[in-house]
Amino acid sequence: MARTRWARENLGLALLAFGLAFALWAVAVWEENPPTERTLADLPLVFHGLRPDDVIFETSTGQVRLRLRVPRAIENSISSQDVEAFVDVQGLEEGTYERPVQIQIRRRGIQILAVDPPRVRFRLERMESREVPVSIQILGQPAIGYQVGIPLPALSQVRVNGPRSRVSVAAMAVGRIQIDGLRQSVETQVRLAAVDPQGELLSELKVEPEQITVTVPIEQRMGFRELPVRVALQGRPARGYQLTEISVDPPTVTLTGDPRRLEEIGSYISTEPIDLSEARGEWIAEVPLVLPAGVTVVGGSTAAEVRLRVEPILSTQVFQQIPILVEGLGAGIIARLSPETVDLILRGPLPYVENLRPDELRVWIDVGGLERGTYTLTPTVTLSAPVANLSWTLIPPNLQVSLMPAPTPTRSR
Repeated sequence: MARTRWARENLGLALLAFGLAFALWAVAVWEENPPTERTLADLPLVFHGLRPDDVIFETSTGQVRLRLRVPRAIENSISSQDVEAFVDVQGLEEGTYERPVQIQIRRRGIQILAVDPPRVRFRLERMESREVPVSIQILGQPAIGYQVGIPLPALSQVRVNGPRSRVSVAAMAVGRIQIDGLRQSVETQVRLAAVDPQGELLSELKVEPEQITVTVPIEQRMGFRELPVRVALQGRPARGYQLTEISVDPPTVTLTGDPRRLEEIGSYISTEPIDLSEARGEWIAEVPLVLPAGVTVVGGSTAAEVRLRVEPILSTQVFQQIPILVEGLGAGIIARLSPETVDLILRGPLPYVENLRPDELRVWIDVGGLERGTYTLTPTVTLSAPVANLSWTLIPPNLQVSLMPAPTPTRSR
């Protein structure tokens, strides 16, 4: 009995001691792992309790921002997998609602400080579907002289799915094709989108199939014909020259006129002849087109810019045993060369290379400023006149040069 009375009298002291011990432990844990704030942005908002044929749309937001308090030890490992933002729509009928955003915590130690936004507005409706006609819109214009036929979609109708208030106003599924500058029929995959009678996009609706194949016929109009431009050439480049480049702008032209005249032209339209025998280097000029009577060029221009290049044919000539000249010898110094001659392979424009004489080229070395001794030097080649596109090879490319005193003349008795 005395023992029970003692326990009752000292229970308060025991609880106080336990509380102090727990507080000390909590302070130690706090100091060792103090909490910190962390923000999770762009957390997806989900809806719980939807029936299979329910659909949510016109939501005021689809993402939530959370401010959290977490232990510092897990601060850097917190992610969107640890919490879920949701709205409970269990048992709701069709209509517009505003409901609180709820947070489900999936990891210990996380405390929610703020939810932004705290509430969300949305509309709930039943899902419906129905078929609507397909409409293909043509954007742009084909090339001049061409016309567009009626687009041919692979399906005339497709199904739209979504909130029944949107399905009820869906007028058609529209696809768009860009044809600017095209000259031939096109077959391509076109993405479809549902629109209302005013052509406004119904983004809440899904189209099935989302893409279909569409063929757009494009053909040349009567009285028009598009033909490539062919540059007419006459004569030949001068001897030793060749035509290395030719281009014409525009490469094609669109003609209009009497259909019979257009058919008589053939497979191309020619320019006036260009005399190659007078051409040198790069040649650019406006050259008239040869047009039959009653035929004109769409756009008005009756000439094309022709650009051509006539360049010398490259040739090779070998000069053998060319003596090497020495320049810059000091007084009383002589030079001995090994070898004393070189061969030279000259490459360049045929007219120049074929007519070059050995006495018109000079191979030499400069020893000015060099002291007595033996050196390996590379000879220099000088031609009688500078010529473009000229190169050469020396055989051998280097030679040994020994500089020594000139021998003293011996007096005769």
